[in-house]
Amino acid sequence: MSYCSKCGSLAKEGASFCDRCGAPLGGGFQSYSQGNQATVSYTWKKNEKEPILAIILSVIIPGVGQMYCGKVGRGIAILLVLGLMSVVSIVPLLFITDPEDFDFAGFMALNILISVVLLIIYIWQIYDAYRCAESCNEAPVPNRY
Repeated sequence: MSYCSKCGSLAKEGASFCDRCGAPLGGGFQSYSQGNQATVSYTWKKNEKEPILAIILSVIIPGVGQMYCGKVGRGIAILLVLGLMSVVSIVPLLFITDPEDFDFAGFMALNILISVVLLIIYIWQIYDAYRCAESCNEAPVPNRY
């Protein structure tokens, strides 16, 4: 019995080409009876994330590092929270009707408070992107049987 060396299908005796894949059969047979059967092993490559890339993405656009690591909901939430808090800090300027009655000291205190909170969240989300990439790389390889 002869088999095609490319696809392993049973080849007809005296045929020049394989009926299944069309590969030339001249001298390229494998015989199971002689024990020189080719085996192919398949391995699953784990989808690893680069922590430094997650950090760089988070520095440029907050939340994108989390999205890169597969935490899309968390990334969108970070992006929305930081964006909305940034807008909230300037909204009072839009509603000034009488500049003489405007409490500038209160406005500056609010802006400083919001800026400190934004800075803490910004630094945290950079560290979180790094942590997400590391935990993604430490996850066990799933069994694909």
